[in-house]
Amino acid sequence: MSIPVTIEKLTFGGAGLTHVDGLTVFVPDTIPGQQVEIEITKKKDTFAEAKVVKVLRRAKDEIPARCTHFHDCGGCIWQNLPYDKQISYKEDIVRETLTHLTPVDEEQRKQLAGRVINIVPSPQIYHYRNKLEFSFGYQSMRTEEKAGRRLYFDEGPSIGFHQPGQWSTILPITECHLYDEQVGVLLADVKRFMEQTRLPVFNPKTNKGMLRNLLLRRGVHTGEQMICFLLHARKKELEPLFQQFLRAFGGRPHLASLLIVEHMGLHEKPEFPKVHTLIGKPTITERLFDLSFEISPFSFFQTNTLAAEKLYTAIAQAAALTSRDTVLDAYCGMGTIGQYLARFCQRVVGVESHPSAVDDALKSAGRNRIGNISFYKGRAEQVLLDQLKPGGKYKFDVVVLDPPRAGLHPKARDAVLAHQPEKIVYVSCNTATFARDLGEFLKGGYDLRTIQPVDLFPHTAHIETVALLQKK
Repeated sequence: MSIPVTIEKLTFGGAGLTHVDGLTVFVPDTIPGQQVEIEITKKKDTFAEAKVVKVLRRAKDEIPARCTHFHDCGGCIWQNLPYDKQISYKEDIVRETLTHLTPVDEEQRKQLAGRVINIVPSPQIYHYRNKLEFSFGYQSMRTEEKAGRRLYFDEGPSIGFHQPGQWSTILPITECHLYDEQVGVLLADVKRFMEQTRLPVFNPKTNKGMLRNLLLRRGVHTGEQMICFLLHARKKELEPLFQQFLRAFGGRPHLASLLIVEHMGLHEKPEFPKVHTLIGKPTITERLFDLSFEISPFSFFQTNTLAAEKLYTAIAQAAALTSRDTVLDAYCGMGTIGQYLARFCQRVVGVESHPSAVDDALKSAGRNRIGNISFYKGRAEQVLLDQLKPGGKYKFDVVVLDPPRAGLHPKARDAVLAHQPEKIVYVSCNTATFARDLGEFLKGGYDLRTIQPVDLFPHTAHIETVALLQKK
């Protein structure tokens, strides 16, 4: 049964919100002010989820989306909203998420929204990404049972994005306005290459085929470009193909790195990639402020370079470091935040669990001639309770936390509390898990002073925040 409704506002995760007979209903792919017909797809005691059957009337603020794949690929879900409206809604979502999800008493929760300060917009709203990954795949996939075996019939080999919930097929892509302007030309060349070579496309159901992924990286400040093909094949199969890749992609402007990567694993990301460099070097160079970084295909690096500089400025402002401070940079990745903060303090100690990221951090710190930074390899909760335990080698005045979307491991949170730093600067890409961790820090003797949203991903529902917690 279709139900006509008006979308009231946007919620954490990007869905629109409406009410049906007093029941809260979340409706993906909608924006406030739209009148739509919906169909309930899931119903719980306190809320429901629905899909749009038909748009009855556009929203007053609605604008035409720039991309022809809008709504199909599941990426830029807010491209039909003016940018000033997007960031205004993101600010509101941070306030509401803290108010509703922080596990403290109601009186404390009421005060949290007032700690949110005006969002920092992205310097660019299109062509802002320095990394983009496409998947090779099939537009459709039929299955048949024969003699007790399931057979897969792949149709329409192409390159594009996996749509949400449809990981066995892909949506062919001809343009993407989040990367640089030339991506459409490159994709056309890739499709022509596929037609000419007839190299088989990888099928994750059967674990057969060769072409798996196309990974693009670029230095926004340096102009250097990387093209990296991930192929399900060994070196002896690949070597005869190197000349074909060189002829098809070697003459592109600003190409600093053309790579072929052996990816024989079952997972989406290669665990032990073997990289073959056909042109240039296995990295590109990018700058943040006056710092230089060599970025490999799988380096941990902020996706929006110009907005990352705004983010790091917000971190430095929150930390307000002095020349006497010792800083812990936990979940430091390749050490970009710590290397920026090193100029403001006496010492930075980075902790990171991914060995390749630590290797990148050590190399870049040496290249940038930063002598007051060191790195520990291991999970934050283990390192903080063992090698960097309270009362040990360092007393941390400021702790910077930049965990993954899942937030802090409870032992890592407890270890930070055990160190009792004067300030905690918590950088989060998931306001819901930050709200959960915030509750524990508030109970552990800290006050939330400010929370600064920063928009790193225009046209999407992703929100980055920088929170300052001060010891009482």
